[in-house]
Amino acid sequence: MSNLKKFREARHASRRHTRLMRAADHLIYGRTDAELDAADLIALVFGRHQLRITETEAVNYLNAGLVRRSRTRRLAVPNA
Repeated sequence: MSNLKKFREARHASRRHTRLMRAADHLIYGRTDAELDAADLIALVFGRHQLRITETEAVNYLNAGLVRRSRTRRLAVPNA
């Protein structure tokens, strides 16, 4: 694999992660933990960025956002 291809893949992964974290933060802001739902994040990132993510990935990003805000409740990962 060429260095240019590796660089492009790393840049793509970084941008994707940033977009998903921003979307998760947007959902978390002003909501209680009980109001958070993975389906909302899935719909938001598809609508904003045309990214398709799984429910497990959505829960992981929401949990990461909760940790960044020092919230203690975590969402359960489906089928875990």
